[in-house]
Amino acid sequence: MKQYGLIKTIKTDDDEIKLCGNAMTFILYKSYFGRDLLNDIISFAKKNSSQATLEKLRELKIEKVDDIESLTPEQTKSVLETIEEYNFDSEFILNFLASLMATAIYPEKVDIAELIMSIPPYFVSDTKIINELLEFFSLFISQKKR
Repeated sequence: MKQYGLIKTIKTDDDEIKLCGNAMTFILYKSYFGRDLLNDIISFAKKNSSQATLEKLRELKIEKVDDIESLTPEQTKSVLETIEEYNFDSEFILNFLASLMATAIYPEKVDIAELIMSIPPYFVSDTKIINELLEFFSLFISQKKR
């Protein structure tokens, strides 16, 4: 099956992990974890940010995902840049990675716990991996704006 969206392959010590972000990622995330992905991205940003970042979100009046729609492209970029300063919530990162991995192998049905167990523990705090995830955040947020 041809995949659409953002597709990335991340090399691990002894393997590769393929990530794919598209509309199916939203569905898979909700089906696995019972929550909305975009709302979790905003919640993640608020809960794991510095005081300066929280001020930035308040300044732009970002309370929920729909608030992003009213931002200019420059403001959206500014919000995404502040994400780089966060202390990451490992549960969210693992859930998000597992959803991207599940999207990459869709329509194969997988056990979400097995996918999570296959993620190397260092992915949760590795700067390179987090930067890759920021691209997926950007993709989802900019798609929502359209």
